[in-house]
Parts: sequence; C-alpha cells; structure tokens
Amino acid sequence: MKVPYSWLSEFTDVHDISPEDVARELTLRSVETSLIKLDTDMDGVVFGKVVDIKPHPSRQNLLICAIDVGSGYCPKVVTADRSLKVGDGVILALPNARVGNMCISKREFDGIVSEGMLLSAGELGLEAYSEGVLKIWEDLSPGISAYDLLGFGEYLLEIEVTPNRGDMLSVRGLARDICAIFGREFKEGERVGFEDTNDINIEILDEDCKRYRGALIEGITVRESPLWIRKRLWQCGVRSINNVVDITNYVMLRDGQPLHAFDADTLKGGIKVRSAKPGERILTLMNSERELTQENLVIADEEKPIAIAGVIGSANTAVSWNTKRILLESAYFEPYRIRRSSKVLSIQTDSSYRFERSVDIEGVKKYHDLAIKLILDTAGGVLTAVRDVYPVPYRPKSIFLSIEKYKRYAGEYMDKKEASQILTRLGIPNTALRCGIEVHIPSHRSFDIQRDVDIIEEVLRIRGYDRIPSQVLTLPSIPFRCKKSLDEVRSLLKSRGLFEIISFSFEDTDMYELLGIEKPSVEITNPLVKSQAYMRTSLLPSLIKVCLYNQRQHNHHMALFEVGKVYTREGEEEMLGILLMGARRLYPKEEYTAYDLLSLLLDVGRLFGVTFQSDVVSYDFLHPHVRIGLRLEQEKVGFAGQLSPKLAESLELKGKVFIGELRLSVIKEGVRQYRPFSKFPPIIRDLSLIVDKDLQVDKLISHIRNLLKEKLEEVKVFSVYTGSDVGEGKKSVSFRLVFRSFEGTMSDGEANSLVNTLVSSLEENFGARLR
Repeated sequence: MKVPYSWLSEFTDVHDISPEDVARELTLRSVETSLIKLDTDMDGVVFGKVVDIKPHPSRQNLLICAIDVGSGYCPKVVTADRSLKVGDGVILALPNARVGNMCISKREFDGIVSEGMLLSAGELGLEAYSEGVLKIWEDLSPGISAYDLLGFGEYLLEIEVTPNRGDMLSVRGLARDICAIFGREFKEGERVGFEDTNDINIEILDEDCKRYRGALIEGITVRESPLWIRKRLWQCGVRSINNVVDITNYVMLRDGQPLHAFDADTLKGGIKVRSAKPGERILTLMNSERELTQENLVIADEEKPIAIAGVIGSANTAVSWNTKRILLESAYFEPYRIRRSSKVLSIQTDSSYRFERSVDIEGVKKYHDLAIKLILDTAGGVLTAVRDVYPVPYRPKSIFLSIEKYKRYAGEYMDKKEASQILTRLGIPNTALRCGIEVHIPSHRSFDIQRDVDIIEEVLRIRGYDRIPSQVLTLPSIPFRCKKSLDEVRSLLKSRGLFEIISFSFEDTDMYELLGIEKPSVEITNPLVKSQAYMRTSLLPSLIKVCLYNQRQHNHHMALFEVGKVYTREGEEEMLGILLMGARRLYPKEEYTAYDLLSLLLDVGRLFGVTFQSDVVSYDFLHPHVRIGLRLEQEKVGFAGQLSPKLAESLELKGKVFIGELRLSVIKEGVRQYRPFSKFPPIIRDLSLIVDKDLQVDKLISHIRNLLKEKLEEVKVFSVYTGSDVGEGKKSVSFRLVFRSFEGTMSDGEANSLVNTLVSSLEENFGARLR
C-alpha cells in the first residue's frame, strides 16, 4: 500500500519529521516501510483552458482546439478526443516539452499545424491506461505548471502489512502508529452523521456478515472527480473512474473501510446477504464471468447476485455515466470467509485484501457517512433512505496486564504512565491500576489483540526493542550434539581452496546408468518432481551435474566438494565427495592432477588420526590406469581417480576430471598426536626404480615409510614411466626422499647409507632394481 506523506497531516502533525525518519522508525517498530517519490521527467507541461473548438477541415475524426495557457498565448492543438468542450481544463505539452521519454514538437495534420499535445492520464504516468484527454474542471489559472498541479514530487510511504495488521491498511491506521512512535497527538477530524431514515429492505441471511449498511442517494450527476480526490488516488496508485467510484476508493484508502456503489435502477427488490447457490454465475467488474459456489458470500437482489461480498461487484449493476440513483454499501464480513471466497475464485482486490485482514466494524457507519457527504458535495443529489442492520453490536473485550507478567517478558518493570500513553496514542482505551493496566480492546484492533501478551508486544514495539536491557542467560544451555569432525573436514577443504556445494538428496537414475554404478533403491512415494524420485546412493552424480552447469557458464576451472548423506535400504551414511577440474593456478598455469585429489583424501584421514591403505578398484567410470581404492584395515572406505576419458567425452566435459569419495561414517576418529618439527636442514635424494608394471606404487610408499621410520620426513612420487626401454611388463617409478634428523644435521654418508639399505630391501621384497 502507498500512502502520500502529506496526507498524514490530516491526522497528525508531521511537518517537523522527515519522511526518511518516518520510514525508518516504522520499519523498526511497526511495518516494513520503504520511501519512494512520485516523479516523472516533465518539462514544458502546463495547465490550460479550451477557449475555442473547430472541426478539422479534411479529417472528420479530429478537432482543432485553441488552448489558453496564460499571458494572451492561445496555441492551436489538434486532438482526436471529440468529447472536449469549451471551458474544459486540460494538460498541454508545449512545443519542445518533454514528458517521460516523449519529446513534443509541432506536427502538421493535413495542412493544420498542431502547436503541442494534449495529454491523457496514461501519458502522464498517472494511470496504467486511460481513455481520452485528462480533463480538469476546477477554476485554475492557465499556464501554471502541471508538475505541481498533478501531485508530482510527493513522497510516498510504501508499506508491507502482515496478515494480522489490517488496521494499518489506511492513512488513518498508519497515522495512529506514527503518533505513538513520535509522541504526537492524533486528530480525529470533523464527524459526519446520518441516522437511519425511511426504509431499505436489507436481509442478512448468513452469519458471516456481521453488519450491513445501505444508503439510497437519488438525483446524482456522475462526472469526473475533483482534482484533489484524483490526486490522492494517483498518488496511491489507484485509477480514477468517476466521482462516485473514486469517493468509495478515497474513503477506503483514507479510513480503511471498503465501500461499493450500485446503480439502484438495475436492482430488483431488496438486498439479501447470503451464500451463493450452486451454479449461480456473475459477470464481474473485470468483465469475466465466474461460477459461484457455497463458499462465496454474495450480495443479491430478489433475482440475482449483484456482488461477491467483500471481493468484487457485478458489471451489470455498476455505476455508469448515466446513473442517477445509487445504493451505497458499507459492511463487515468475516475475514476467513472472504479469504476462502477470494481464493476459490482466484480474485484479489483492494477490497478483499482489507476484508481478509479485518476492518473496523464500528467504522462501518462512520466512514459510510463520510462517503455519503462527499458524494452529496461532489455529485449532488438527495439522501432518501439509510438502513443499518447490526444484529450483534461490538462489545470491547477487557484485558488486564499485570506488572509482574510484563516484567517476565520485558525483563524490566513497567512504567505504567509511559505504557498508558503509548496505548492511548494507538487508539486503545486503558486504565492504569495499582498492579497493572486494564485495557479495553477497540474494534479496529479486535482482530490481532486477543491476550495480555499482545498488549506487551504493542508497548515493547513502540518503545523500541533496542531499549530492552540485555541479560545473561541463567538457565543452563544444552548444546546440540553434532559431529564436530564434519565441520573440521569442511574447514580443511575450504582452506585448501575448494568450494562446498549443497545439492538435493533426490535423484533420477540417468547419471547412475551412465556411470555404471549401483542405482538408488530407496524410492520416494510422492516425489515433488517425477525426475527426482529416488534417494541418492552416491555424491558423484550431483558433483558431475554441478560441474556441467559451471562449464555451461564458461567456468572451466573448479575444485568442489560436498559433505552429505547417501541412502540405502540399510540406512543412511555420511559421505565426502570431491571433484577437481582444470587449473589450480593460472599464472604460471598448473593443472590439477590425481595426486592433488589423493592428497586431499589422505589429509582428511590424517584429520581423523588414521592412515589409509591402498586397494584395488575396478570402477568402469574411472581411467583404468589412474584410479586407486582406499582401505582402512579390512574395510573399503573410498576411492580416487580420473573420470574415464570416454565417459567425459560423452558428457561433453572439457579437460581432465578427477573425482573421489570417502565414507566418513565408517572412519572412527583416532588419537591425534603432536609431532614436533626438526630444526635441522633436510637432505634430499631422488630414486628411480624399475618394478613390475602391475605393482601398486602405494605398496612401495608404505614399505619405504615403514623401513625408514622417523628418519624419513617425506616421500613423493614425481614420475611414472612405461616406455619400451625399461622392459616389457615393467615401469619406472621415481621417488623424492626427504631425510631429516631431530638430533643434528644429517651427513651425506648417513643419507647414502639409508638409501642403500632401502634399495636392498626393495629388491628383496618387490624385485625392484635401480634404473
């Protein structure tokens, strides 16, 4: 809802408060509010009066109008609006004027030069669409700027109201909260009263209508609304229709009470408020025919429904330019019934939006009377009958708020005087007693204030939640028992430059079939999407799909991981999945390798305090020569390798893709011990061995570590060669050995002795020989 800032001054004094301050404080203490400005790019646009009209000599659909714009200047303008009359006020864009994206210039129409352009409300940006030239019938001075005249430059408060605060859907309601927040007095304004007179046949046949008031006004003249009403509607984003309809919208925006006017000459007999009958149909004001059900509450005459109560009227009974008699309706309907009715028909209007959130049942008469007065003032006519059907009048509910309960919620004693002032400015009557405050809930807040805690909320939000003193918790808190190790895994991988992904646990089977891995067996009974009907058994499909998505976004370098659960019929299990692709560094360029992936998985093992052993795997989706299994004692815990080039090509993945998984649930955390650093320099030796081609390099590494123990700081493979010069069925493996002692600087002789011992042991155990 949009509220013009200047309109607030009708209810309270805001001349010394900036719109920015009001928007900020409302957001903090009441409703979310943003500040916008009704503005348009406009220059050279003025108000003028039509002083002469002539038909175009050769084009029958055009008129030539002389427009007085002041100072004796009366430009001639060609227009297609044949409803213009001498004396009409219009908005004229002079030659070289600018209106939004339009630049106005002189234009010739079959020999007649038009010296400007008459503008419609749509062309001025005041309405989404409009017909004909904007006409103003007030007596104004020609030549004045249209920018100020039409209400441009006005600050608007745009509020987002929660479902329980229907009282805020009006200028009046917003002003109440502003009075309470800024300590201002609320101005009720002049009261207008029309009592029941004569008779209108009104029957309430459904208990979801709590009050219905009708007024019959005869002899009216339907025309354009006064400019001051239209300006308010435009500022609130509402289209101007005619003076009668505009007044119903004006009162709704100002006071929050939706109203509706029927052309009384289209009605047959009296008014009945009832449930719709099955099969009944109605042509709505949106020119769409709807079939009604018993969910719909309707306003009907003796023959037919004439409106869907609280939602929308019928096009057959709408006020037109020829209407002379109207029945003006004001009512209160049960919010839940209007909500259901609106939902069933898929129609939401400004009226239903307010009725769904509850309107002020006591305001039905007060705001109805205001609308009657405005219609009599602007459309003329005579009020001939008023009838108010109010079966069960509203009785204010009394709620007592004790000082002790306030203290339990707010953490401080209640200042009864301050609390009473806040409630009074909110329009909530109250009485301060010795041990608390007795509150009488007014009708405009009966929907959302039901208990004493609601009163506490009103006081606290207006005071400001930032004023509540903070306190240290006195109750013992029990932390959630989570697996700290999983967070440590995430932190480790993020520190190595990997990005975590979070994907759905629901999968299809296509990627599983393509990878040749076991298909998911746990099927979802009612999947949200048919293509996601299974619970995943692996993280690899999700990682590969994310990789494909990134590649389509022209990201060819990625390091991804996911820590998540997989599901089988035996239960669920925590799993780690890693995918590396492209370059780990661009300058100088350095590609990811299988050893980068293996190193990450081994580091995760070290995080748990365990060391993995290598194992043989035969997954067809991995490169036959770049794959390794990971084992912990006798249990398989994971694998690492390069995605098969043939499979990568079928998936249109560009470059080498390295993937791996680790079963975190089966890894039991060991005891991690601190290992000190040696302060002495290392000695490095490179060693190239020729071994059997089928021998796993991991077994050589494990043997080297076990043999050299603490003397060896690091062993790394930096080359594997399988050329013909090393022999058929053989391969060359090159290791880099880093020796370091904790006792002193190691000599070359000691290092050479260790290497010789190592070579002899490898030759004896694996048949290895130096290359």
